[in-house]
Amino acid sequence: MTAVDRTAEVWTAPEVESVPLPASDSAAVRRWLDDVFVAAAVMRSEAPTAEAQQWYGRRLADLLSHVEYIQHSDQDRFDVLRNGVSAMLAAAGPGVLQTMDVHQRVLLSLTRDGRRGDVLLVLTELQDEGRSYLTAPTPDLTAAGALTAVPGYLPLLSEPVEPSLLNLSAVDLPVTARLTRFVWAADGLLTIGGWAYLPGVDPADCVLEVGLRPQGSSVVTALAVRREQDQRVDAVAADRCRSYSGAAFTASVDPRTLQGLQPGGAKEWAVQVTLRVGAFSASDLIRTRDTDLVPRRLPVAGTASDRTRVIGVMDAADGLRLKAVRYSCLASSLKVAGQTVRVGFGESGGVVPDALYLDSPGGPRLEFRRETGGTRFTIDTASAAGELPAGAREKRWTVQALLPNGRVEPAGWAGSGTDLAAASEQTAALRAECTGYGYLQLSLRAQRLSVSRAELIDEAGLLVLEGRLGWIPGRPDPEVPELLLTTARNEVRSSSSRWLDETGRFRTEFSLVQNKWGHGESALETGHYRILRAWTDATGEVRTARVQALGRLLGELPARMPHKLMGLELVGEGNEQDLVLRVSAPGTADQRSARGRQLAIAGYTASEAPVDPETVLFETFDGKSCSDSGRAISDALGDRRPDLHRFWAVADYSVQVPPNCTPVLRESPEWFRLLATAGYLVNNNNFPHYFRKRPGQFYLQTWHGTPLKRIGLDTPVSGSTASYRALIQREAAAWDMLLAQNEFAAETLAAAFGYQGEPAVFGYPRNDVLTTDASSRRAESRGRLGIAADRKVLLYMPTWRDNGAGADPYLDFEAAAEQLGPEYALLYRGHHKIAGRRKTTGQDLYLDVTTHPEVNDLYLAADLLVTDYSSAMFDFSVTGKPIYFLTPDLARYRDSERGFYFDFEAQAPGPLASDTDGLAASVLAAEAEKEPYVSRYREFVCRYAPLEDGIAAHRVAGAIWMKQH
Repeated sequence: MTAVDRTAEVWTAPEVESVPLPASDSAAVRRWLDDVFVAAAVMRSEAPTAEAQQWYGRRLADLLSHVEYIQHSDQDRFDVLRNGVSAMLAAAGPGVLQTMDVHQRVLLSLTRDGRRGDVLLVLTELQDEGRSYLTAPTPDLTAAGALTAVPGYLPLLSEPVEPSLLNLSAVDLPVTARLTRFVWAADGLLTIGGWAYLPGVDPADCVLEVGLRPQGSSVVTALAVRREQDQRVDAVAADRCRSYSGAAFTASVDPRTLQGLQPGGAKEWAVQVTLRVGAFSASDLIRTRDTDLVPRRLPVAGTASDRTRVIGVMDAADGLRLKAVRYSCLASSLKVAGQTVRVGFGESGGVVPDALYLDSPGGPRLEFRRETGGTRFTIDTASAAGELPAGAREKRWTVQALLPNGRVEPAGWAGSGTDLAAASEQTAALRAECTGYGYLQLSLRAQRLSVSRAELIDEAGLLVLEGRLGWIPGRPDPEVPELLLTTARNEVRSSSSRWLDETGRFRTEFSLVQNKWGHGESALETGHYRILRAWTDATGEVRTARVQALGRLLGELPARMPHKLMGLELVGEGNEQDLVLRVSAPGTADQRSARGRQLAIAGYTASEAPVDPETVLFETFDGKSCSDSGRAISDALGDRRPDLHRFWAVADYSVQVPPNCTPVLRESPEWFRLLATAGYLVNNNNFPHYFRKRPGQFYLQTWHGTPLKRIGLDTPVSGSTASYRALIQREAAAWDMLLAQNEFAAETLAAAFGYQGEPAVFGYPRNDVLTTDASSRRAESRGRLGIAADRKVLLYMPTWRDNGAGADPYLDFEAAAEQLGPEYALLYRGHHKIAGRRKTTGQDLYLDVTTHPEVNDLYLAADLLVTDYSSAMFDFSVTGKPIYFLTPDLARYRDSERGFYFDFEAQAPGPLASDTDGLAASVLAAEAEKEPYVSRYREFVCRYAPLEDGIAAHRVAGAIWMKQH
């Protein structure tokens, strides 16, 4: 019998179906594992060792999401995973774990060993602290870089893990690189800037090499590299353990030395980065760019020689490359005047086309012949301009050349992209442009607007933009441009716009403080504000277009503008450098980095500063508002204890604080100081995971509603994380008083959070204003909202969903507006947890009141409430006004996603609808004002709002501050 050489055969891996989703039941996972082991039995008899280990590695990788899902599942699921992971590791051998990162190795090992508690602990730490870790030298020569990981969770584990699991492997040390500069100098030299580091390794401990690798070759030619500092790296790295600011570099390239410019040479070179630490080295391409600093279409230099130039191209798959491009013909001169372009060819004996064609997607080809006996062409776009509506985005043509040999090829441009940009006015309707490959194209817009100057007048809170508007000659003069700052959830109109001269220069001013709800001025809501021009077209439709940066401003981007209330940064996006104003909470780059935050947390936990009994720190909804019961208590203290210093934590300065209170930015140095030293802490949710109450501090937990849906430790394990469950237990142990609206809430909240004290059943301070001076406050609130006295107000307030749904509300506003008619005004208040994901601008069907500072004003302004499972129902019932429920997902939410504490359908104080049509019909029929809902409503108030008498806040103040005072 002749022996079969298995190593000479091409081995085909046995097929296995895709792993079930983590949310699948244990039986589905067990069946998948059974299929894997059947395939493994075949593989063991056929596969070479290396291929078998790779196969097992892929199957273990399939299970990683299931291991992380352990926090959402029960012991049975864990046992299934334990058996599967254990069998795979035993069959594949320990080497298979080296294809996983260090946290994955630890999690798989703990799962194999049946240490479910430690798995949950590791997942908690990763969610709280992130995935970065300290490293330490190790004598183990198998460790990459002679380094071992020291994750923060190691001392918390029930027993140590195998030390070899912590030795770094190649997968732990990938090259992380980004392009930050790509600039051609006048002498033809190219400067490439960027940064590169190995995660977990100080850049100072690495040797950096940057080189060019020709296509199809493994030989790398080193470039001259200069190491630099750049603090922006840390914002991207998000490493709490170290800084990578020393990872920046610049390298220079002389394209004239590249072999591709010679016949038979390479035509493409990859820019490769290599980092070495000890005996370990890793290499990769530069696959990402800093979108604020490097445009998607890389700048183009002039041709180097013989109709050839080197260009830069970049994508995630193949990284940054330099390419040699050879042109059939090159335009050597170009001038745009009005709607006419004059193009010249043939300098230094170059090829002169017989004709030029303008090609546009879906449009006819336009032909232009060479001037008789010359080398120039005159392209008149007037006929095409006549077809361009005033509201059209643009018309773009590629320039094709008919060569003497009869071929049609794209026409190249001999100069640089900068040279070509100067051939026409920056805001001319017709402009010549250069593609990333150096080919000519023409762009025509009926109107072209750009901004060339931006200035922040901090004292006045004004952003001043100056630019120019150009339009097709012969058309009517346009009106002064109307600019907008807009996000998906906020819109700011200019405070003034005017012409500066008769050439189209204009000036627009934006106020960066808003009095959005009539409660006083505040900073803009944080977000990325696109700068748009708005106009009304001939059909009456309002249209918008992005605004570009040109001229001096283009060279200044990204432009950071100091402001005491906001972090402001003006940037350009995309090939066109469309302007965006980024608005964030103020703070230094160090404070915003993960490393800076970790240092601040460490300073807080080590604080020994004395506790100040005269200071109160309030926080509601993570600083997104100054409201809820905390606001009412704060106001009561202002009356009864004006000697107290009241501070309010705010997420940003768009959040308004009560009179005579001081705002403090969340996670700012002052906030950390107060968190450690304030004598009283008042919260309606929870503080971050690192919070620890100090001796001498009093913590009042007001919570934020009587619960219908299960909360805290009663939340289905599938809908909560290990981090949340650990936080809740720590928080409840720190509470000195838990406030409850009623006896039912007292019992339910205490059990759900594991609170060992006696809840204080005082009613809810946040509802006090609903029973005092309600009539005048209703009229004032409706006036501020711009709602006429004769209109009915429907307030829609849904809760959020654990599964991520809810950013798009269930209420169909268009259908509701149509069916209810103009008699009704619709208000929408999104839940604070999904407020940042809402998309509410660009419509006039409803008023988005999500950021309104006082929900009680909305309750008073409304004539009826539409909600689902929100605790708003308990508060709104104090008003006595109708409540309707839109609950299309009732069965799922009740039976699996959350669950209820009582029979909601039996006790609901208003009718339930499954869709917008049913809701509208119910509202129009006033069903909530009929039986059985009238009786249910009365019983509901007696059970859940019996103490709402307008003085709950004073009861709380008396029980805590007046008693101690």
